[in-house]
Amino acid sequence: MRDVLVLFFKYANDMQNQAPPITAPNGAGLKILYLNDYASVKQFHYAIQVAIHGYDRDSDGKWRVPPAQRLRKQGGGAEDWVASAPHPMPPDGRMPQQAIDIFDQWVRDGMLP
Repeated sequence: MRDVLVLFFKYANDMQNQAPPITAPNGAGLKILYLNDYASVKQFHYAIQVAIHGYDRDSDGKWRVPPAQRLRKQGGGAEDWVASAPHPMPPDGRMPQQAIDIFDQWVRDGMLP
């Protein structure tokens, strides 16, 4: 978790001042995503993954990353990838692939604190 919080540290304050409510994945109404809060990041992990993978394709629609580094759609098949995000994160361009890989691995490992 310590490695994951560092990934979002520089964006946490900006989001705290501007973050619109995001629908909670469990349908519990509107919640605000706080990137510096473990419970919030854990609750919104898939939305975060979609956002950070939002740059996996270039402006021509070609993949920038190999299949092993793409995000599968929830409930999708083996070749059903998330192709875009409504609000890619961070807004100033793609995170380093290593940072994306760290977050994805944390999710696969069960999002332990």
